[in-house]
Amino acid sequence: MATDLNSLLSTSTNVPTQSSKQTEALSSLANNFDNFLTILTTQLQNQDPLSPMDTTEFTNQLVMFADVEQSVRQSGQLEDLIKLNRQSEATAAVGYLGQQIKADYNEVNFQGESVKMSYNLPKEAKSATMEIYNGAGELVRLVTNMPTTVGDHEITWDGKDQSGNVLPNGPYSFQVGAKDEDDVVIDPTYKTQGIVTAVEFDGETTTLMMGAVKIPLSKVLHVEDLAA
Repeated sequence: MATDLNSLLSTSTNVPTQSSKQTEALSSLANNFDNFLTILTTQLQNQDPLSPMDTTEFTNQLVMFADVEQSVRQSGQLEDLIKLNRQSEATAAVGYLGQQIKADYNEVNFQGESVKMSYNLPKEAKSATMEIYNGAGELVRLVTNMPTTVGDHEITWDGKDQSGNVLPNGPYSFQVGAKDEDDVVIDPTYKTQGIVTAVEFDGETTTLMMGAVKIPLSKVLHVEDLAA
């Protein structure tokens, strides 16, 4: 069960730093503010003493600059909080290693043994078939006469193609084509299950690996401790 634990843990302990976007925004704001002060100072130095400038306008502009700066800084702090939350999520996901999960997904990790595929029909179907594809997107098996009643259905696939040959280990996707009595397409939902073998974190999204199958953490519906 290979995973880059050191990378996950070191990432989670990083101290939040000002993002490049926030730094760029503050720098641009500072330059604009300097230009504004230069123009304002020049105007004040050259104003007519008998008809002085109305201070209301540039006072409002000063307040506006202060409000914008505060908003930029608050935005940066929010980004830091979101980043910390994602890093914490990734570190916690290490606990999924070796656990069996069930997810809202339509891929399975075939490793020479039969795998379970589940789907749910929101309404009664007149007909339903299941198509199974390999990692290259090629159709390897077509299963006809699938259950058509409303609700959850689970089948066990033996890992064989249409001719009865055992297929290579790897990821396989499945989808169900179903129509009602009026030949209107029904959109099913799917479930898959397997053992978590690794955890990946790209700085934004935490992904659980079932072999070569990548399951977003947000898609996990159920976790079972096989050692319990």
